[in-house]
Amino acid sequence: MRIFFISFWCLVFSAIAQVHASDNSPQTNWGGVFKVPVEKIDEVDRATEKWANWIKETHPLGPDDENNLASLSITRSRPQAGYVYYVIVEIYPTPEGLKNHQKIYRETSWKSEYSPTFSDFGSTVMPYLISGSKQRHTVYHLVPSKDH
Repeated sequence: MRIFFISFWCLVFSAIAQVHASDNSPQTNWGGVFKVPVEKIDEVDRATEKWANWIKETHPLGPDDENNLASLSITRSRPQAGYVYYVIVEIYPTPEGLKNHQKIYRETSWKSEYSPTFSDFGSTVMPYLISGSKQRHTVYHLVPSKDH
């Protein structure tokens, strides 16, 4: 009986979370905010750089591809009270671009040249993701060109 109640409440919580997480905005980006202890800066810098290089090596980057990566930004704050904050945002011009990113992840993350990257990113960076901080929609994006 106890298992039934636990299962029931997990199902209810899951349904409520999905309703609150959904909105009408198309998802065009992925990212998050990470609160990292200062003594982990070098490890997180290394893991995020390896992850960013995976994107550089595997994703369409040219302006002629509608599924291209519009931009990737990894920033770090100054230390404060023993922590730094990283903000990671990768932006695609369309929801299809983000879906293509997810497809590329599924196709490449298990390969021998990339699986250490994802293992490292998962164990070194993701534990510091601040709950509720995942990015889903770009409100404003400005990337000046040399023509401006």
